[in-house]
Amino acid sequence: MNSKGSGAPEPFSLSPMLALLPRLGSASRLELLVTSLFARHEAVEGLREVAEGSVRKNQTAAESAMLRQILDWLSVQTGKNG
Repeated sequence: MNSKGSGAPEPFSLSPMLALLPRLGSASRLELLVTSLFARHEAVEGLREVAEGSVRKNQTAAESAMLRQILDWLSVQTGKNG
């Protein structure tokens, strides 16, 4: 959800993979998506706890690591690092 109060959803919630692609090597657009990235990280951490099967556990671990790395770049504290 957009934290600016406009009611419009953030691009990340509509199309996560496209929203994450930076322009011309810049990752500055990610700063606009911190709320959605953090919410997804928390959701994936919850999924990791209940995931069944090695493939699903590997998928959730990989997604969590990717999101945690992005949040670290943006200096956002998550449960694992702060």
